[in-house]
Amino acid sequence: MLSPKTRRKDPKKTDEHLSDQYSSHMHGLCGHRLSLSRRPYLIVLLTVGVLLAGSICLPIILRSWSIVPQHCMMMPVYHWPTEPIAPPRYHGPPAEFTDRYTLILNSYKRPQLLQRAVAHYSQCKSIDAVRVVWCEDGLPPNRAEAPGYYSDLKEVRYDIVTNSSLNNRFWPLEGLRTEAVLSLDDDIVSPCEVLDELFTIWRRDPYNMAGFYPRLHVLDQNCKYRYLQGFGTLFWHRKYSLVLTKAAMLHRDYLEYYTNHMDHLIRRHVDAVHNCEDLAMALLVGSSIGRPPAYLPPYRVMDLGKGLFKVKGISSGTKHGEIRSQCLNVFAELYRGTATVPAALPLVIRSISDQES
Repeated sequence: MLSPKTRRKDPKKTDEHLSDQYSSHMHGLCGHRLSLSRRPYLIVLLTVGVLLAGSICLPIILRSWSIVPQHCMMMPVYHWPTEPIAPPRYHGPPAEFTDRYTLILNSYKRPQLLQRAVAHYSQCKSIDAVRVVWCEDGLPPNRAEAPGYYSDLKEVRYDIVTNSSLNNRFWPLEGLRTEAVLSLDDDIVSPCEVLDELFTIWRRDPYNMAGFYPRLHVLDQNCKYRYLQGFGTLFWHRKYSLVLTKAAMLHRDYLEYYTNHMDHLIRRHVDAVHNCEDLAMALLVGSSIGRPPAYLPPYRVMDLGKGLFKVKGISSGTKHGEIRSQCLNVFAELYRGTATVPAALPLVIRSISDQES
């Protein structure tokens, strides 16, 4: 018997093995070619599917996102008085500084964001003072216990209010030394020079508003007002009619107007839905001047309330847009009053391209 090392292979078996390998290899090649031959058909099927879905969805989107559906005929027009209505004056002494603005920070139970905002905005030279509307339980922390709530660069003052009403965002704070006030949420992070640019724009029309976040009102299929959020405003229609006060500059007189002279039913509705105070302020300014607000694109402004890692806020609710649409319709009825004309909003629609040019 031959040893394993000297044993010879059977030629017949070897040939059969090679034949099996060859047929297996050829089968793999043919299978690969077959899969390649199927790819054009799959691409055609996918293309047809996408076109079919688009043909179904596009008309629905066009109807849902049109400013005025065809059967609604036209957007109701608000009738402004012949002479502009000057807002009631702020109750305090005349402004001391015309080249500065006061930062009013809106914060609620987000201590880390608040401290971050105080530290950052205290470095802005054009800010006269930082005012924090404090509506949380208990008193704000004192400087000795929590120095992060204060700054050595600016006056940081906490204005204590007795409840968590969103109307308190526009409380006419005591001791405002500037005409310009910047209403800012604690989750907005902006470079100081961008805020200065917004201030420059506001000074051209000081009884108007200037802000970073535009929104648009449209009519729905029932010819009722609908609040359109960021995508529809910026990318679909390229038009806007208001700016959000989470980052907007306005005259201090409007704080007095909102709190002490605006229709109390509007403030009551804001409390009922715990929303829409910014819409109420936008309508108040619009009813006074009859012009759209100024808009500055927020290219370098970061909104921590948006995106994948957003912090929780009012706008994160699933029915946020529905509630705000309801607010627009309620406010339109209140602005109509006893008049027989259709309920209309005191807002003017402007093209974003016109604003940017």
